[in-house]
Amino acid sequence: MSRLSLLAGAMLAAALVSAPAAAAAAPPSPVITMNKNQLTAVVGQNLTLESTITGDRAAPAIAHLNVTSLDGVYVDLEDWTHDVTQPVPPGEEAPLDWEVQAVNSGHFALYVVLIPQDGPLVVSSPVHVTVAARQTLDTAGAVPVALAVPTLLGLAAIATRRPWRRP
Repeated sequence: MSRLSLLAGAMLAAALVSAPAAAAAAPPSPVITMNKNQLTAVVGQNLTLESTITGDRAAPAIAHLNVTSLDGVYVDLEDWTHDVTQPVPPGEEAPLDWEVQAVNSGHFALYVVLIPQDGPLVVSSPVHVTVAARQTLDTAGAVPVALAVPTLLGLAAIATRRPWRRP
């Protein structure tokens, strides 16, 4: 064998030996799974989402819920939920519940970001939420009521004030 092939074989053997050691040194990144992929709602409706953070975490972290409009509608996160962040204790698995109220109509993506004390951010896959506008009464239904109620009240007032004569 030539020196070049011996050198290449030695380098390949060193790379194979050090690759598992490097992989074992870095712990696997946590994973965030959501209990749903899609939801539909009506404006004002309350929704519950569940996320589970798996993977060995030695230190506590913070989970942050995000709401993004896919239609360009302005989203104020504090209008959608009062639980924007939740602490995540160290361990193997951490289930988190998120209470959300649909505020705007349109198409939205809800996702969770894990902010560890050390290491990179971890982002869940999005939950696509379609929110329909709430049907409200129009003025056409109010016009008959607005005319009939004062008329009936006026007739009742006239009937009770006018003394009845007996023949």
